[in-house]
Amino acid sequence: MKTVLSGNPVGKGPNGASPMSAEQVALSGDDIERLRRGDYTVAIVFHYLKTDYVRLQREGLEERFEELGITVEGVYGADFDATKQTEVLNTLAERDIDALVSIPIDEIATADAYRNVAESGTDIVFIDNVPQGFEHPTDYAGTVSSDNRGLGIFAGRFLRDTVVRGEVGIIKLDAPFYVTSAREGGAREILEAAEDIELVAEAGFTDPDDVYELTEEMLVSNPDIEGLFVSWGDPPGMQAAAAVSDLGMDHVSITTTDLSVETTKSIASDGPIIATGGQFPYQQGQIEANMIGNSLLANSTPPFIASGVLPIHRGNLLDLYPKYFQTDPPEEITAYFNQ
Repeated sequence: MKTVLSGNPVGKGPNGASPMSAEQVALSGDDIERLRRGDYTVAIVFHYLKTDYVRLQREGLEERFEELGITVEGVYGADFDATKQTEVLNTLAERDIDALVSIPIDEIATADAYRNVAESGTDIVFIDNVPQGFEHPTDYAGTVSSDNRGLGIFAGRFLRDTVVRGEVGIIKLDAPFYVTSAREGGAREILEAAEDIELVAEAGFTDPDDVYELTEEMLVSNPDIEGLFVSWGDPPGMQAAAAVSDLGMDHVSITTTDLSVETTKSIASDGPIIATGGQFPYQQGQIEANMIGNSLLANSTPPFIASGVLPIHRGNLLDLYPKYFQTDPPEEITAYFNQ
């Protein structure tokens, strides 16, 4: 298993759980042999499949499950549609699977469907979020996430220090989602406390593909805005960046959370996105698989494990790129630093 840079998480998990380290779910050689003899199956249900974050987390999960001899029954996405995710979960509840790893889109709207899965006898590990009414350890094995409040704090600080004085806005997910709420709260805490920064506008979205129009409307109505915090980078952050560019408002700087190839290009090329609080998606996938393994063996598991923050900006992008993507930066990125 690759090293997880846990740092010192500052944010608590869902239901106020204190963050624990990945070592809490490390598996012994005997544990692994028992899992390999168990003929277990697992399903993975994401919120959205079209991001590098999900791709990397999926790689971490699938590679570790293969090492543990646990068969991945299927990987599913829901396109940020709680109804679609509910349908997938209800179908899985009727199947004979041993475990589920999933990130709930909406902690309220999907709660009954997750309850159906739990009551079918399936062990559950949640990514980032916990459905309403679920209690640890009776209803689920645990949650794995990044330090979401810390991600937002970094993004808020970088935006504050870039704008120095002036007007800023926030573009957030308008849904009950622990992860984005924690990130937004961290950024808001920093921006509202800054003496010379004024938070003048906010906009909420449920569909990430609506962010271009929301950003355009915000900037046209508030032409003096100099900075934006966007809940995460791709697609909402990139949509906000496209709106900034199309309006010719090159003075507007964007900070966000998470990382993708596209947000990396923006940071490398001095584009609108100037910094992001990155996660450890590959490593998180490995931790989630380990937590599932412990749960299947009836070992105790902590309610919340958190990794730290990758504080990514142009000055350290080439150094931190491999820690996120598990590979060296390609020429399309390094070329921006050789000009």
